[in-house]
Amino acid sequence: MSFPNVSEEMFRQIMSENFTPSATIKTPERLFGRDAALKTIDRTFSSQGRQIFIFGDRGVGKTSVAQTAAFLQNSSKYSPIYVVCNQGSTFGSVVKAIGDSLTDIRKRIEQGGTSSAYGANLLGVGGSLKKGEAPRATINEPSTINEALDIIRYVQSVRADKQVVIIDEMERITDVREKEKFAELIKNIPEVGDGIRFIFCGIASTLNELIGAHPSAGRVLETINLPKLHHNYLWDIINHTAEKIGIAIDRELLVRVGQISDGFPHYVHLIGESMFWSAFDDASPAESLQSKHYKDGIEGAISRAEATLKLQYERATMKTKNTEDYEEALWSLADTTSERRQLTEIYEASYKRIMSARRGRQILTREKFNQRMLALRKDGHGSVIIGYGSGWFGFRENIIRGYVRLRAERQNVALGRDVR
Repeated sequence: MSFPNVSEEMFRQIMSENFTPSATIKTPERLFGRDAALKTIDRTFSSQGRQIFIFGDRGVGKTSVAQTAAFLQNSSKYSPIYVVCNQGSTFGSVVKAIGDSLTDIRKRIEQGGTSSAYGANLLGVGGSLKKGEAPRATINEPSTINEALDIIRYVQSVRADKQVVIIDEMERITDVREKEKFAELIKNIPEVGDGIRFIFCGIASTLNELIGAHPSAGRVLETINLPKLHHNYLWDIINHTAEKIGIAIDRELLVRVGQISDGFPHYVHLIGESMFWSAFDDASPAESLQSKHYKDGIEGAISRAEATLKLQYERATMKTKNTEDYEEALWSLADTTSERRQLTEIYEASYKRIMSARRGRQILTREKFNQRMLALRKDGHGSVIIGYGSGWFGFRENIIRGYVRLRAERQNVALGRDVR
């Protein structure tokens, strides 16, 4: 153990409280760089009938902002209601899940009782009674907007104080008709009353991608397009932990972590957690994080990164031949934070620089490099990048850029110097 003033139990607690690469943040003191979003939500909920829609890239922290805001705004008597969409979700199943959240989980899941029963229906809520049992409420999927609003009224009647409902990952609902139903519900939520408020979340670049062009719904919503985190907030995640432990961090290491992470806190949590554990495992006390700890942080982040990111990278590059060509092409695209880059600039400004440091590797001609870039757009390479016409390219999902930078860093190729 290399921190003499911090026991292993204390160290584990500090790690658990400050690095959450796989968990959602729910408290404001751990949510760096999102004060403006939390203030917007607070002021919006002070306005009658207004609801929140948070959208942006995958991995920027939409759920963490939504959960933190919900816990701040929700009545202390209850927890916020959280419903997540999936590929099979429909408007009806999501609204049903909101109502189901008021029923004790054991009552919803456990089976038993006698076969005799009678049923009743009130406000979209069915009640069943079996001999020898207490009544057990069940929520039926609404088939109309009015039935959906009845379930919202039911929730509000049970939770008399302020209740916040989060509906997350709305991008997974792709059916246009289902989107229209959500837009219709959003438009009518103010008619139910102010006791219940909604925060909707989804991956998108515009609100229309998630609920379609519905002007009435848009008037009800306060939209928050959540950007990537500025590098100083990424540094704060690590500095805050270092202060608790009593260890110094070289600024250059902070800069590199920020550059690799590309504004996505997920990577900072991965790298930071692995760096501190590496220092903890040192045989002798460490006064500051060193390059060795940083390298261990990179390795740890790669091994523990989201499985889909690894799969995307490997599908794009791991071929029977030319694997290194495809890796170097991806690295070149990831060399700046620009979401769209022109092919000539990628080749001249990034690829040539990268290859100058790649011993034993022969630089591709411009024609060969073009072929590799075009191949990376195809399904056989996972379509990891997309084209924008006239030789412009970008990543299909911006979060993959950080993982590409991790893989390049492992091979001593530094990318992202433009984010300093």
